[in-house]
Amino acid sequence: MTDPERIGTLDTAEILSPTVRDILIHLCRSNCHAYGAVVEWCESRGDCCYAVVCPGCAHQFLVDDDELAELRRWTDTEGRALVCGVHWE
Repeated sequence: MTDPERIGTLDTAEILSPTVRDILIHLCRSNCHAYGAVVEWCESRGDCCYAVVCPGCAHQFLVDDDELAELRRWTDTEGRALVCGVHWE
């Protein structure tokens, strides 16, 4: 069971970037309530792009390296308690 008060802090979390906040609000508050999958694709020259995909509705969010690191930190500290965030495997 999730704690509504903890989820409510997503709206006011100034430390979260807007993209990360949008992803977490979708994954932790919507009817989908899930762990998103991180998809990575790289070009031959080594440039990589990342997306977080919601398993419930297939909504995709494009993220950069900094946002990906932010999602990892948030999931490690808050996501386990709320049973939402991103999966890395």
